[in-house]
Amino acid sequence: MAGRIYREISCRDAGADCDFMVRAETQDELLKIVADHACRSHNLCEFSPDLREKVLTHMRTVSL
Repeated sequence: MAGRIYREISCRDAGADCDFMVRAETQDELLKIVADHACRSHNLCEFSPDLREKVLTHMRTVSL
């Protein structure tokens, strides 16, 4: 039986010294959670196109 497909990223994947990791069912959901975390925890409240691209570059697709 095939597992569900998720998108996943951690701050460490993107080069930050932070233990945050998120897994979401959709890319849009993942980006929203990452943007919220970046603002709350890293004071990066402007989710720039460059930051978005960095997230997408480091995002993995996993099956659980």
